[in-house]
Amino acid sequence: MTLVIKKNHLDEIISHAREEFPTEACGILAGKDKKVNKVYRMTNIEKNPMRYFMDSKEQFKVTKQLRYEGLEMVGIYHSHPNVRPYPSSHDIELAFYPESSYMIVSLINNIPEVRSFRIVDEVIKEEKIKIER
Repeated sequence: MTLVIKKNHLDEIISHAREEFPTEACGILAGKDKKVNKVYRMTNIEKNPMRYFMDSKEQFKVTKQLRYEGLEMVGIYHSHPNVRPYPSSHDIELAFYPESSYMIVSLINNIPEVRSFRIVDEVIKEEKIKIER
């Protein structure tokens, strides 16, 4: 599997991660057929540098908006401010959507590293990211 994302959307995600530093940023990747068409920033109600949890009211609002726009949730992104971009045990617990990508942005030494994964039944598989202009 390959997640396709435009450079400006990836830049937006990295910017969000930097703005929320030192806590984790999180959001929803919307589109179709593993191609991201829109990024929705979400509030991390955990306010924690090691975990995130999206505001349920915001998540419900975005879900309704996606239905209205004919889009689907192709993935979820979040940041790891101080650790490598690999799913933590908490990330695995929150992997409720087996059809979704889980993108992680690490900001170690303020140098963004982005990776994406599929997590199904606690099994982690890295997927490719294709960045388009």
